[in-house]
Amino acid sequence: MVKRSLFLRLYLTCTFIMLLYGVILANLPGEFHFFSAPVLLITLGFLMILLLLSKWCLAPLTKTLSAIDNGIDAFKDNDFSLTIHNQNYTEVSNLVKIYNELATVLRNERMDIFQRELLLDTVIQSTPVAMVLVNSNNKVVYSNLAAKEMFRQTRKLEGGDFSQLIANLTPVLQTATIERSEGLVSDVLDDQALVYNINCQQFTLNGREHQLYLYKNMTNEISRKETDMWKQVIRLISHELNNSLAPISSLTRSAQKIIAQPEHRHMLNDVLETIGNRASHLHGFIEQYASFSRLPKPNLKAVDLSSFFQQIETLIGVTCYCDVVREQAMFDAGQIEQVIINLVKNAKESGSAHEDVGFEMKQQGRQLTFNIFDRGTGLSTQQQQQALLPFFTTKATGTGVGLALCNEIVIGHQGKLRLYNRTQGGLCVSFSLELTD
Repeated sequence: MVKRSLFLRLYLTCTFIMLLYGVILANLPGEFHFFSAPVLLITLGFLMILLLLSKWCLAPLTKTLSAIDNGIDAFKDNDFSLTIHNQNYTEVSNLVKIYNELATVLRNERMDIFQRELLLDTVIQSTPVAMVLVNSNNKVVYSNLAAKEMFRQTRKLEGGDFSQLIANLTPVLQTATIERSEGLVSDVLDDQALVYNINCQQFTLNGREHQLYLYKNMTNEISRKETDMWKQVIRLISHELNNSLAPISSLTRSAQKIIAQPEHRHMLNDVLETIGNRASHLHGFIEQYASFSRLPKPNLKAVDLSSFFQQIETLIGVTCYCDVVREQAMFDAGQIEQVIINLVKNAKESGSAHEDVGFEMKQQGRQLTFNIFDRGTGLSTQQQQQALLPFFTTKATGTGVGLALCNEIVIGHQGKLRLYNRTQGGLCVSFSLELTD
């Protein structure tokens, strides 16, 4: 399509008017000078005509700019439906084209975002995790169907007062919600034991503080995990008992035969000693499981870090590193010492050379970090995921209690045990304790 020029149209119009004005002035009688009344009236008339024609010539420009202004105002309201007819005037054609392209892009993006929001809302509404978003005024701004069911409501929760909704929860969940607790919470409803995983996160949305509450019913999942764990425990204990009781039973029969045959009584001491060793092993095995179940709470005291490190260095007999600025930290020295000893023992049994096993204690900001590392075979991804579970072991003669016990001690100190493979082979087990003032 051929483009037209507004300014050319304006130029031609003005030129025509000025020529016409000149012709009229030239044909006036001589007695009319420039400042005479008729000439001034004619001049004023032509100026009015020139103004009106100029406005007419520039009308497409004015309308286009006005349309663009209205379109931009619509953008502010998230309305991208307005497009402008391009009349192909040179001065504004590119501007109109850019505006229409921008409107198209924003409209498509808006539609794409809308579809994603619709998909996300469908997923959120279908999830079994109860979700409630609360603003700074404690009003619910978003929730899903699981939340409506959990708070025992028949209508939408949006716009409701969250503090009033909490009253529909059980006392245990009310307390956990008000205190913004995180983690597993055990509860009882209608004589049925329930376990919820509660998560509370604070974040800024549209410049305002919001709180997101998530409630997940973990009862069935934990019940299955507990059942699987008990089955595994029973298998392990049964296996260990059979391994000890079978030879004890056999040795007891041998002892009875030896007693009946006096000439073989010199063998009786060896038989009884073997029975004693097996009984002692069985006692140690059961004691390991008992220690896991009766782990005491940590006795937090101020520990001199320099003396603690020197004691650890003496006990574990591997290369040790220390990079700590603080002189003291609050923790149970006996329990943390036991964790380090157990982890170093595992590192020594990993197949690593003794000189490649090491211990490191260092300060990272307000964290006191302990690292135990080796150059053994490391762990597979599946083994890393299961390593901290009670009764899981990669050793042929292991009980699966040691690492789980270490993790329980670290958790008791508000920390968490982490395992990761080293880049050039081997494993590093790490945990951190918070340094308080």
